[in-house]
Amino acid sequence: MNILRNFFFYIQSLILAALPATSYVEGVVGQPQSFIPTQVDSTIERAVSDLIYRGVFKYDIYGATIPDLADTWTVSEDGLIYTIKLKDNQYWNNGKKITADDLIYTSFKTPELAYVSTDKIDELTVRYTLPNKYAPFLSLLVVGVMPVNAEEKNNPLIPVSSDDFRIADVERTGSFIDKIILVTTDKKYAIRKITFRFYPNEDELKTAAKLGEIDGFVSETACCDDLKNYEDYKYPVQGVYYSLYFNLRNEKLDDVELRRKMQKVLPIKDLVFDKGIPVQGPISRSFFTDKSLNFDKYDKEFSDDLEKMRIEIKVPNEKAHVGLAEEISKIWEDKLNLDVDVQKEDPETFVQNVIEPRDFEVLLYGQEVGRDPDRYVLWHSTQKDPPNLNISGFEQIRADRALEEGRNELDIEKRLVHYTEFQKVIDEQVPAIFLYHPYVHHYVSKYITGIGQKYTFTYWDRFLDFYNWKKISTN
Repeated sequence: MNILRNFFFYIQSLILAALPATSYVEGVVGQPQSFIPTQVDSTIERAVSDLIYRGVFKYDIYGATIPDLADTWTVSEDGLIYTIKLKDNQYWNNGKKITADDLIYTSFKTPELAYVSTDKIDELTVRYTLPNKYAPFLSLLVVGVMPVNAEEKNNPLIPVSSDDFRIADVERTGSFIDKIILVTTDKKYAIRKITFRFYPNEDELKTAAKLGEIDGFVSETACCDDLKNYEDYKYPVQGVYYSLYFNLRNEKLDDVELRRKMQKVLPIKDLVFDKGIPVQGPISRSFFTDKSLNFDKYDKEFSDDLEKMRIEIKVPNEKAHVGLAEEISKIWEDKLNLDVDVQKEDPETFVQNVIEPRDFEVLLYGQEVGRDPDRYVLWHSTQKDPPNLNISGFEQIRADRALEEGRNELDIEKRLVHYTEFQKVIDEQVPAIFLYHPYVHHYVSKYITGIGQKYTFTYWDRFLDFYNWKKISTN
């Protein structure tokens, strides 16, 4: 039976891969190495991986966690044991059934789940036992579930997968990967083939767009006004926020009144309007965001004379970031009489040379955040030393307690109380000036329709509503 099923899927993949009529072609710069969930690194690897793998849970177009492979789940009263039963009759694309063994293997291989004990209850049920209460645990189960021995036995570019799409073909010229072709047999999709074409650099990618070789591509900048047949579906990546981080280890920046003044003179909305959407504090644009707080403190009438106090901003040497840092420095000089020096650093070694040694006064930088409001790793005082991620060195007992209680509390309303307190402390202490969630520009052919509004938290969320996309025939 498995041999027949495998043969059936293989024949379907070959047939669909040969049909050009329902294809969406996206251009990409670079070369993929693996689409196995625990091995993905680049944004394109993650995008493909999300298209071909299912998780125990998933995010919908509104950003809510909903069951995917999970059928039922229970949580023990002490919050330490999660028992999850899989839906029956779910299959890998080689015809084998998805079972509890696959969940246990995935947990063993996933770093975020390394300290969670797993037990097989039956063929479809797994018990997860946590060493400590951790409210965001279910969000960790959004990771793509892998079949047993996927890392050891699967081809990383054509792995055994489980979602609507699967990889049908990889085309190469020598060692260079030209195309990755994904197909689906699910009739809910009007476009049943996605082809990713790879290019060595941005110039060749944009030339391909002008020649009509591709239907779409992603750019981090608004780059292409001359592409008349493309729409710019600009969307914010809300899983990243750019901020000005103060190094609170520095004696002069330990003065909260100075930080407040530096915040008060910055017209954030004007500074970031073309770069992204404003950040609403450390828990931004979430159910848990405290809407009563306004992290944009701009007062156009405010000024002060700080007697040429010298301040240094370090920034990755990239045009957009340097330009923003220079705008900010000019405002601080004009409004506060500061002497501001913008230091441009090599982006390739920025983490190694600037962030890890905490070698900065003010840092313009983007950090990733999770969908859950848990911000322990970014702001708790125990996380202030490298390689941890509390880069400002922020220490505050009220914030620490709120973060500790928030990740240990399962009741949503009680979590809301703790994270409201945390946000108030950050608002009062100003360890950072929150700026923007960056825009990504998804240029798509005008012959592709059905692309709608959605909650875009990651770069790959552009495909969340792919089932609505249609391709207009030009024949």
